Formats: sequence, C-alpha cells, structure tokens
Amino acid sequence: MLLTGVSGRKDTCNFVFNPEFGLVGGLVPQSKNRFRAYLGYPTDGSFRLHGGEKLGAFLAQSQKVGLMFRDCYTQAKSLGPLAVFDAGYFWVDQPYRDGVALIGEAAAVSDPSFGQGMALTLRDARVLRDALLSDSDWDGAGRKYARQHDSYFHNTRTVCCWLRSLFQEQGPEADARRQRAMPKITEDLSRVPDHLFGGPELPMDETVRARFFGEC
Repeated sequence: MLLTGVSGRKDTCNFVFNPEFGLVGGLVPQSKNRFRAYLGYPTDGSFRLHGGEKLGAFLAQSQKVGLMFRDCYTQAKSLGPLAVFDAGYFWVDQPYRDGVALIGEAAAVSDPSFGQGMALTLRDARVLRDALLSDSDWDGAGRKYARQHDSYFHNTRTVCCWLRSLFQEQGPEADARRQRAMPKITEDLSRVPDHLFGGPELPMDETVRARFFGEC
C-alpha cells in the first residue's frame, strides 16, 4: 500500500525476511515523501490484510519483520488502498500456439516477494521480438520464443523456491535447513544464488543448490 509519514531513507529500497514468522517486509521510496509498503505473510495465518480498516494490523504485522519497520512506521498513514493477493506460481507450458504468443503474466506469474514480474515481462517482449526479427517463419519464431521462455522461467521459479524454502518456510525441517545453511552463508555470501539480479542464465545445477543449503 502507499504510505506517508514514514521515517525511512528516500534513496534506498528495503526488503527484509524474518524466517521466525515467515514474513517479508518491503519499503520502496516514491516521490513527494511517499513510500510503497509491502508485507508477505503465510496463507495459513489467522488474519487477512485487505481493506483500509486493516492499516493498523498491516503496520503491526510489518513491525514483526524487524526493528527497521517498527521505527519507520511510528507516524505512518495510508494514502491508498490495501490489497492482498496470492503469491503463488501460475504458468502455461509453451506460451505460443497458432499465431498467438503470451507474454508477461499472461504466460507466467511469479512470486512477487522476489520482484521478478516486470523483469520477466520485459524479457518476454525482447525474446519474442528477437525471434520474430531473426526468422521469416513466424510460426517457428513463436515456438522458439516459447522454448526460451519456458527455460528462463523454470530457472527463475526454481531459484525463488529455494529462497522461499530457506528464508520463509516454517517448521522443524525449515529450522534445520537454516541451522545448516545460515552460518555458511554468513561466512560466504556468494553461496546465495544471484539469479534475481544476475539473470536466469547463471549456472543453476546441483552444486549451486547444495552450496546454498550448506550441504557442501
């Protein structure tokens, strides 16, 4: 939702995960002293944050993410609607058929907690454009686009699922994963896959997965 009265830096975006509660908080500065605020929470929680009357609950749950949000939201006020949506994955395989190509969220929806939606949409547009320009057989170009789309979306989704399982999932098994992985990540941040920033072409094999989860 859009907030004002936030005491946060205007030149820095913040996204913080708190595995203890399965929460993720986001704060993105906008113009005119406004901030776009986000909160990700488990779908099996006992609350649903939807509607302007839930501002207090939104701020209270956000403050559980970390001290940063507690300090930032002391004087926060709402400037827009509070909406909630499912952060699951939805996609179609081979998003091209009979002269029709799907791009963006018509082809695949990613978990917004990891901010890949716009990047995937722009990549879809570029890959489809390049395929059409390089091949006079547009049906073949459409199939080529679909194959490439499936590949990079699969890589993005796989890495995001790894991140979610380590930083957001709860329970004894998730706790055990963090106890094994986090000390090694603290010593070597390169263990965390960089695909969200470096792109889905980066290596994504069993070695990458095992290093992230502290198994090697």
